[in-house]
Amino acid sequence: MDHVETPPDVPPLTMPGPVCSLAERWDEIVRAVPDRTAIHSAPGTHPNTTTASAADAAASSFTFAAADAAAERIAARLEGWLPGDGSEPVALFVDNTAVALIGILALLKLNRVLVMLDRHQPADRLRQITALACVTHCLADRANLAPAQALRGGLTDVIGLDDLVAEIESSPDSGVGGGTQAAPRSVGSGADPVSIVFTSGSTGQPKGVVQTHRQFLNEAASKGERFELTAADRVGVLLPFGFAAGFSALMAALLNGAGVWTYDARDRGVAPFADWAARHRVTAVHCTPHLMRSLTATLPPAAQLSTVRYVCTLGEPVFAGDVAGIRGLLQPTGSFYNETGSSEMGTLAIKRLRNTEPLAGGQVSAGSPIGNKEVRILRSDGSPAAVGEAGDIVVVSDYLSGGYWRDDESNAARFGHTDDGRRMIRQGDLGRIGTDGELMMLGRADAAVKIRGYLVEPSEVEAAILSGDSVLETVVIAASEPPGPTRLIAYVVPDPTVRTESPAGLRRRLRERLPEYMIPGSIVPLARLPRNERGKVDRAQLPPAPSRESTERPTAQWDLVIADIWQRVLGLDLIGLEDDFMALGGDSLIVEEMLAAVRETVDVPLVSTDLLAAPTLRAFTQRVRQGSTSLRSLPDVVLIQSEGDGTPLFCFAGSGGLALSFRPLSRYFRDRRVYSFQAHGLERRALPDRSVERAAARYLGFIRAVQPHGPYLLLGHSFGGLVALELARTLTAAGETVDLVTVLDTYLPRSSGVMPVTATPAPTRDTPPRGAGETTSRRLCRRLSAAGGRWLAPGGTPLRQDLTFRVVRRLRAVTAGVVQFAGQRHFDAFFDQGVMISGRYELRPYQGCTLMIFAENNPNGPAEWEPLLPGPHRFLTVRSEHTSMLRDPHVAEVATAVRDALSDSFRQRSTNG
Repeated sequence: MDHVETPPDVPPLTMPGPVCSLAERWDEIVRAVPDRTAIHSAPGTHPNTTTASAADAAASSFTFAAADAAAERIAARLEGWLPGDGSEPVALFVDNTAVALIGILALLKLNRVLVMLDRHQPADRLRQITALACVTHCLADRANLAPAQALRGGLTDVIGLDDLVAEIESSPDSGVGGGTQAAPRSVGSGADPVSIVFTSGSTGQPKGVVQTHRQFLNEAASKGERFELTAADRVGVLLPFGFAAGFSALMAALLNGAGVWTYDARDRGVAPFADWAARHRVTAVHCTPHLMRSLTATLPPAAQLSTVRYVCTLGEPVFAGDVAGIRGLLQPTGSFYNETGSSEMGTLAIKRLRNTEPLAGGQVSAGSPIGNKEVRILRSDGSPAAVGEAGDIVVVSDYLSGGYWRDDESNAARFGHTDDGRRMIRQGDLGRIGTDGELMMLGRADAAVKIRGYLVEPSEVEAAILSGDSVLETVVIAASEPPGPTRLIAYVVPDPTVRTESPAGLRRRLRERLPEYMIPGSIVPLARLPRNERGKVDRAQLPPAPSRESTERPTAQWDLVIADIWQRVLGLDLIGLEDDFMALGGDSLIVEEMLAAVRETVDVPLVSTDLLAAPTLRAFTQRVRQGSTSLRSLPDVVLIQSEGDGTPLFCFAGSGGLALSFRPLSRYFRDRRVYSFQAHGLERRALPDRSVERAAARYLGFIRAVQPHGPYLLLGHSFGGLVALELARTLTAAGETVDLVTVLDTYLPRSSGVMPVTATPAPTRDTPPRGAGETTSRRLCRRLSAAGGRWLAPGGTPLRQDLTFRVVRRLRAVTAGVVQFAGQRHFDAFFDQGVMISGRYELRPYQGCTLMIFAENNPNGPAEWEPLLPGPHRFLTVRSEHTSMLRDPHVAEVATAVRDALSDSFRQRSTNG
């Protein structure tokens, strides 16, 4: 690979200037840096490619001179093949490869209009595009030759680009470039079209947007200056060339003398990217915000993009948390760029954030407009908006796109001219100019909605959601369900590296930043947001949110008292008598807070099993009115799902975990009863079991009473996984059949000391008061427990491993169930007790069928568990934090894996699949 300390000089690119076409500027660069690498792509990266031929390997990299020579020869070959007078577009069906650049350059030299086809788009859409563009001829690389031929329709002639490249390389002295000069050609100028990019249309039909020479040249000039591009740069382009942004990034690098290294994460995934960037000494990265978020979430904390001096994203809003995440991967001297634009207006503005600059919260601004583009903010009456005032964005420039392809109506609706004759576009975006002169994008003008009479911009709600560290991505939409009012729905993708925030917890956090009318009424956790082929969120594919049917409002005194508590802890403004607490977004922590508030407010001590037996506001209020003395319950076991006649599923909670933590999982097993067990003494004062064997023996008696004989289905999370395995061995030894044991993120006993601890929250107004009658021993235990909490970092990493720390943890463990600690510390005590007895447990091999599901960062992987599972088994890793795999959206993947493991084909295997 070429590498020099000082890059060679490249003639400056200025707009307006003497250069009028991409081909002219390309010629200047070839003369300036002929021997430097223009493009590099790894061979054989297509999923359908099993081997890389010699031609593939040879074609994976081109210098500027070699690329120019190859393109010139292919252009000469194509002149007689291409139809018409040159106005007819030509399709290019290629991946992001070096060969693709040769095809692009050849068609630029012939002044042909490009229509880039992407195999990640559905075949029907590709047929639509070729029909709308009136394309008949197509160049395709080897990976896409068969799909191009299969399109048929208007495509009458498809030729293999790789074959052309291989042919000219095998006969370097023949044809153009081998001593024969090409005939003079027109290579385009100014407003001439370069390509047609098809975007989603409001009518359901793709809309073609014409990209021009002057548009791309202006962007290359501005980006060269903003990104400080030189011939020493190796620009990683992760955007498909078929997107306007991808083509612009490609041209901006090449026309400033920088080399391009291509990487398509859609095929290769995100995980290998850091090694790839380091191996090729990539200095810049252009990608989507979604891809950047995936990168920061996937790479381990110690990973570094040590050679990368900047990362630039575009296509969607970017938030402070996104920037903070990528900063952790870059050097202190690195920078992040937010690029804003569209196919119609081209690149509009760029914002640079150096790693050393302070980072404000919320959405990152679009920055200042690029060269030769003016932004105006207008009120609805057409008058200029004041500084800081929101309004419609109007862009004035002679360097916009060429408009919509053969669509006069759309052109008239969006494009126009100012009084002095300059072109302008009003695309329907909202924005404002700050006192610093920078543009802040506020979303689509048609996205703002009225909620209870207030105008709400969903992007502001999205920024508030992303202000925490538990959400990786989100999109907020408005839904109208007449005759009901319009409501906001938030779709959230949790960060798999941290504890998943419950919907109720998220709503309460939002209340600290937003007015009541801006709090989403429905929060829908998703494993990923649906995206179209351009990487943007496909809102049409978002799943419908559960509708909140209007239920009878509480009016009686007791109902109003309990409703007020529920509203407070769930973060909701209205709750009906038939609303279910868990369905409204409660989780085990929120349940305990609610029960504590009930104890404090009405002095009635209930436990979580009471809520499971009476889940609605009406039923729970009735339980509160009865008090706890008249209730009969078994606090160690809960029947979570009572329907279905399939084999029952018995679930075992982790240390300090409530039985109701399996409630989300039970929703996926409506065909069978689901029982859930928690530690003895967790909610009713009692001595807990002092070994895994004793816990298993206690549960076995109930299991036998419910189901005298097998086959049995057992599932355990964390510490509960050890209990499930012990029960399975006991039942098998007694001659019973155990169909499946599912073990969810259980650590081996020797690793139990590193299990993640839930950080103890600060006391809240809902924490039960510590009365004057608190005993001395209880006060001492509470203080020691608090000290133990202070000496644990978030996630449970010990900050002090000295004798005092170990004594505190052990004292808290041995007093679990006897001393009732306040709030979360009570559950921490049971967690410590579980860790203590886990470390003493002797884990022996289990011969039966086992499904092992790991969360990320489990210290004991499949290699360590393999010797302990001589029977049929399967390993699976879920992208989730330890405690969050039983929450939405991760629990859906867990449930699917369990159902799949129940199939006969799995139980017949003798080794993992």
